Amino acid sequence: MYCRLECLQETGTRSPVVFIHGFPDSPLMFTEYMTADEQGQPWLRDRQIYTIAFPNRFTNPNYPSLGALVREPLQPEVDALLSERIAASPTGKIIIVAHDWGATCTWKFVRTHPDLRGGIEALVALSVASSFRYDVWEHGLRAIGWAYSALFGLPYYVRVPAVQRFVARMIVERGGYQSDQNDTLHMDTYHYWYGPLRPFLLPFDLIGLRARPAFLDFAFPVLYIRSPIDRLPSTAAFERAMAGRPNCHMVVLEDVNHWFPEQHPQRVLGEIRAFFGQQNVG
Repeated sequence: MYCRLECLQETGTRSPVVFIHGFPDSPLMFTEYMTADEQGQPWLRDRQIYTIAFPNRFTNPNYPSLGALVREPLQPEVDALLSERIAASPTGKIIIVAHDWGATCTWKFVRTHPDLRGGIEALVALSVASSFRYDVWEHGLRAIGWAYSALFGLPYYVRVPAVQRFVARMIVERGGYQSDQNDTLHMDTYHYWYGPLRPFLLPFDLIGLRARPAFLDFAFPVLYIRSPIDRLPSTAAFERAMAGRPNCHMVVLEDVNHWFPEQHPQRVLGEIRAFFGQQNVG
C-alpha cells in the first residue's frame, strides 16, 4: 500500500477525525490542528485522530512507479482506508478534514460510494469543491490557467536536478508555497504524471466537452473554505448550494493563497470551531 494511515489519538467515544493532506504537503501541515490545546476544544474533544498520508517527501517517500500511477492505485487505497475508519468508528461515522488533492479524493469517495455517505458526519473541504470544470463558460479566460498542470508534470519526467528545482519552485512559490525543503518539492510532482496529456485535453476542457454536472448529492454538513485562487477547482453551482443549505457554509479568505490551511491554521480553526458549534456536530 502506498498511502499510510497513522493514529495520533487512540481514545475517543465520538466520531473520529481523519485529516488528509494535498500537494505538495504531508500530514505535518495539520500539526496545529491537533495540539493538546486544540484537542480540548469542543469540536475535537474525545475523538480519535487519524491522518492519511499520500506518498510525500516529508513522511512517506513510498513513491509509485509510472506504471503503477497509470493504474491509479491511490484513490482505491483512500477509499479502503476511509471505509475501514467508518466501520471501526464508535459511532459508525467519521469527520474528514481534507485539503487540495486530499479533498479531491474525499469527494470522489463520496461520489462513488453512495452506500457510505451516511458514514460521514461532517466534511471540512479546503480549497477543492465537490466537482470542478475548466471551461470558459464557468471561469471565463481564467480557465486557461489550468494549463499550468502540464508544467507541474515536467519535473517528474525531466530528471535534470536544475530543471526540476527551477520549474517546481517557479510554479509553486509563485503561488505562495512556503517550506524549508522547496528544493525537493519536485519529488511530489508525481501527482501530475498526466501532465503531457494536458495540451491535448485542454481544448476539450475549455469548451466544456469534458465538464460534468456539479455533484450535490450529499446530505452531511460541509464547511468549504477556499482562497480567491481556488475558484478554479470549484463551480458556481456548488457554491450556490453551500450558500443555500442550512447545514453547509462557505468561507472565502480573501487575503491568503492556496496553502492557507498550513500558513493560517488559526483562521481555519476559528471557522471549524464556529461551524461545528452551529451545526452541533456529534
